[in-house]
Amino acid sequence: MAFLTTVQARISFQNTHSCGQCRCGCAAITIMLRLSPEDPKAVMPFAKRLLWLSGFRQETEQLEKKIFFNLFVYVAALLIPKVCSPYPDSETIIRGLSELIFFTNVYVGYYCFVVQHRHYRDLLNEIQSFVNVVYPTSQQPESPSERTLIKLNVKINKFSVLYCWYLATAGLIYWGTPCLMTYHSVLKAKAEYGPNHPIRFYPNLEGSFYGLDNRTSVYGYAAFSIVALLVFAFASYNNATKLLTILSTIKYCSTLLQLVGVEVDNLNHTSSEAISRELKKVIQLHQLALRCVALLNQTLSFVMALQLALCILTWCFTLLYILIVGFNAIATNGLLIMINMTLEMFGYCFFCTELDTTGKIVSRQMYEFRWEQHRPTVQKMVAMIIARSQTPLQITACGFIPINLELFTKVVKHSYTVLAVLKDLI
Repeated sequence: MAFLTTVQARISFQNTHSCGQCRCGCAAITIMLRLSPEDPKAVMPFAKRLLWLSGFRQETEQLEKKIFFNLFVYVAALLIPKVCSPYPDSETIIRGLSELIFFTNVYVGYYCFVVQHRHYRDLLNEIQSFVNVVYPTSQQPESPSERTLIKLNVKINKFSVLYCWYLATAGLIYWGTPCLMTYHSVLKAKAEYGPNHPIRFYPNLEGSFYGLDNRTSVYGYAAFSIVALLVFAFASYNNATKLLTILSTIKYCSTLLQLVGVEVDNLNHTSSEAISRELKKVIQLHQLALRCVALLNQTLSFVMALQLALCILTWCFTLLYILIVGFNAIATNGLLIMINMTLEMFGYCFFCTELDTTGKIVSRQMYEFRWEQHRPTVQKMVAMIIARSQTPLQITACGFIPINLELFTKVVKHSYTVLAVLKDLI
């Protein structure tokens, strides 16, 4: 009896625990879909919840094994079928390679980001340290710096929710358009020509799947569509998590530097007795902001290199497909991929340029401070901040290619060159 009681108690506990996890997961998703953040002072809660779904925890140093299932979906459902399966003609080869490049950027790019979880965890801790200095512990009126951070959190949360809805809509359009076209082809063939007439199938993803007949069989096409839906679901999550986390973090680092600039401007209105104390606070905030940018660069180095290379290839293969085949429904789906990649690359370049510009503004503000009117100890602290500000605050790919708007224009030009070469080869 005691043994049965123990077993029942354990089963009851496991059921309660699993139900509690389900309720927590549903509650987390419900909170994520709100336009207004639950806590406007929290640091990037939306991005943290997205990372939590794949096993990332800020308070623990190890990743959970959920991330490996994500990688398994990419290898088993995309990489092996697209590389090892035959293609009927050159047009399908181009479309298949274009899709493989895009999904490689989504899956492998996200995995490269998560692999740097130790650097990113340190970055989140440094950002939290900066925020703790800005937010006072006592009940004081909100300062301009506090209001700036709260407005930033609200904007990031709204953009994140809207982008997730956009991504879900785009994914359903990309997956659903070929299904609807195939369904229309089936109905038309049965109504006009009879059941034995061949049906034209429009694949969700170009390529075969381990011998599954998805080009001539309705049942094979339906089974392959379910696999494609799984691939799109994971790809949408990976894309949303990678893009929103990276853009939110870059914008947060830029805002931290802006707050340092606000503190520097306030020094001109500070009395001589309090200037040393305020300067020490500026030095502390500036050092934390520089540390955040350095950790961000370490986290994004390989991600940006992969994004840069695959973005060029995606543009080239998509435009090459349109030049060869013409503009049709399948080409429209390819354009959807290209637009998504273009917006992502432009977002990285734009916010990295803003980060670099903000760092230069802080350096100029510190130099324009009337330091010559203060005693030598204050002048030494000012010189320290100016010296630290001389290093460009750039996010680089592989440590030597700066990510900025100038790079984006070069990528567009080089993509056109590569496209011309590929067109001549084919």
